[in-house]
Amino acid sequence: MTQKAIEAKNIWKIYNQGKPNEVRALKGVDFSADEGQMLAIMGESGSGKTTLLNCISGIDNVTRGEIDIDGLDLVKMKDKRKTQYRAEKMGFVFQSFNLIPVLTAEENVELPLLINGIPAKESRMRAREILKEVGLGNRFNHKPSELSGGQRQRVTIARALVHKPKVIWADEPTGNLDSKTAEEVLKLLQNINKEHNTTIVMVTHSFEIAEYAEKIVKMDSGMVVR
Repeated sequence: MTQKAIEAKNIWKIYNQGKPNEVRALKGVDFSADEGQMLAIMGESGSGKTTLLNCISGIDNVTRGEIDIDGLDLVKMKDKRKTQYRAEKMGFVFQSFNLIPVLTAEENVELPLLINGIPAKESRMRAREILKEVGLGNRFNHKPSELSGGQRQRVTIARALVHKPKVIWADEPTGNLDSKTAEEVLKLLQNINKEHNTTIVMVTHSFEIAEYAEKIVKMDSGMVVR
């Protein structure tokens, strides 16, 4: 029987609650993803898709609702425990890469392991292994400025994957890439999803990109419409 990796119920996110300029960014959203599923949250700008990703990943707090990640109640977690859980069990891929410019590719990738207390030698070994897996075995010592956009996103994906997370969250992961490189990155995410059985939740405004996922959740005006 397929297990749920993520289950969110009746999620509301209200900014300036009770004030004249109150904004209801999420309005009673229900959302779920099976373990090992690749899922796309799709919608136009302002539809609430990134807000939903930030809330169900624990980056932002919800106004009300329930979020179950791998059997744990994310809403009831204290902030310190939530931060620790994200570092140990989640990986993040952003449109802007968010790599540290003064660090090499392998140093950027091994950083989450070092933060989680993995010994330096093992961290370096695992960083190199995962960089090879994403096709950057000859770029260990290159800094982000010495890499193409596609290579930088591969480093970002390697960093998200290196600590073997339960879930990878990808917010417009191909937004800064040309169409050919975007296709390569999406196929890489598909391979990671299959090879590692990692649940991947991807935010996009593009149907062509969303089609790489097994399931598409369409959002509009802070609600899931299909």
